[in-house]
Amino acid sequence: MAASPPASETESAAESPITVDQFHSADFQLRRLMVIMLAENPAIRQAQARYRSGLQRVPQAVSLPDPQLSYRYFVRSPETRVGPQDQALDLNQAIPWAGKRRLQGERAEEFAGSLAWRVRDIQRRLVAELKTNYFHAGYIQEALTINREEVELLSRFEEIALTRYATGEGIQQSVIKVQTELTRLADREISLQRQLDIFTRRLAELLGRPGSELFLDTVALSFLAVQFDTGQLEERALVGHPRVQEIKRLVKADELWARRQNLESRPDFRVGLSYIDVGRRDDTAGTLNPPEENGKDSVSLLVGINLPIFRKRIRAGIAEARESASSNQQALDSVQDQLLYLVQEAVLRLESTGEQSRIYRDVLIPQAHESLASAEAAYTTNKLDFLDLLDAERILFQVRLTYKRLLADYWIALADIEQATGTAFPEADLPATHSGAEEDL
Repeated sequence: MAASPPASETESAAESPITVDQFHSADFQLRRLMVIMLAENPAIRQAQARYRSGLQRVPQAVSLPDPQLSYRYFVRSPETRVGPQDQALDLNQAIPWAGKRRLQGERAEEFAGSLAWRVRDIQRRLVAELKTNYFHAGYIQEALTINREEVELLSRFEEIALTRYATGEGIQQSVIKVQTELTRLADREISLQRQLDIFTRRLAELLGRPGSELFLDTVALSFLAVQFDTGQLEERALVGHPRVQEIKRLVKADELWARRQNLESRPDFRVGLSYIDVGRRDDTAGTLNPPEENGKDSVSLLVGINLPIFRKRIRAGIAEARESASSNQQALDSVQDQLLYLVQEAVLRLESTGEQSRIYRDVLIPQAHESLASAEAAYTTNKLDFLDLLDAERILFQVRLTYKRLLADYWIALADIEQATGTAFPEADLPATHSGAEEDL
């Protein structure tokens, strides 16, 4: 397993504001949506507020306890040689054993650092969800376009079938069949539109604008060739993922707290100052023969320590901190195992959908186009049955639809790898290349 980066690097990475440039954006529209979400999503804002709250724990942890000021009034004044004690003012300050406040501050810093990484984790998870819904919506848009093109083609076939039936060259079954297909496509149009509404509503919620209507421009789904090393992706996930860094900071915080709890066996100090207001003697002896320094006020210093004799409490505090560190270490191992699985599973989907999409683009779709053209020519010369023509038409649109589904799944796999590794994937915004032939698919 690769070594972790220096703590200073991870701290600066967590505390610097995340920007859209730290993600791969497929197009300008997606980039704009990510900018809005990173700025306005309520879950992100909540996590950021929690991080800022955690930062305020640091000065509290290193601060000295408040000094104590007390006032005493003697209802029955004690008589002294120089006069009665009327009232007193006491001021004292507790001073923890050396190292206690430092460890408390370091623990608070580690905890705040874990919250900074949690912000990043939430941001990346929500960006991945945004991308997933965006590409799902893009597929639905493509499906609607293909569905409408199929309706146009079938409407033309319907005219041909009606003409041939009117002239006695065709049969009524052909007309009924094509009209049935048109009805099916009309129902699919409604279903696809409902699905698109679901995805756009979720996108609006992710932007922090629930209930508002979101209008998406056409999402261009095209193939983007990427090169990567699976081992490097796994290493990124194990070392740099925000969730990994968050738990590492929690483990460090628990270790610091165990050291701090161990110092509970060391006493804390208390220093104080006491001032006593002494009145002048007004008794007969004091009046006839006033003592030296008659009525002089008293000032005293106080030094003390607490006695940490309850060892069971101290041992329990140390054990609690160590068990918490052990728990977080187990959580870290579990998260790293999960991230490895997510990377490997997403890579398999990426490779599978990428290979299949190339087959559909280069082989199946051109063949389906040729098959439909050949079937249409054969039908017009009475060499092919109308149902065979419809089958050729259906195959073409089905392979086109499957191709767009594969492209959407390909982009979703890219987003999942980006989320699992905690870094932009692909690292640079490469142009989405597609051939002119693909424009016509």
